[in-house]
Amino acid sequence: MEIRQGAQSVPTRPIVLLMAVLSVLALALTGWYVLASGAPHRSVGGPTISTTLGPDANDRNLQILQARGELQSKAEATHGH
Repeated sequence: MEIRQGAQSVPTRPIVLLMAVLSVLALALTGWYVLASGAPHRSVGGPTISTTLGPDANDRNLQILQARGELQSKAEATHGH
């Protein structure tokens, strides 16, 4: 009987309130940690594009432009004949 009387005198409303506040705090901290970690939110399913040029990029671009110029001049020379 003494256990029941002691248990009934413990207020439950503050305990429920404390548990609710701790639950909200745990969810907020988890969300903040996920956002602060910089994890990608979605993945892109395509190839990655690099903006850095390789060491021979200028030489290759010059060769491509020269080849296009040669093809264009040949087409103009033979056009209409």
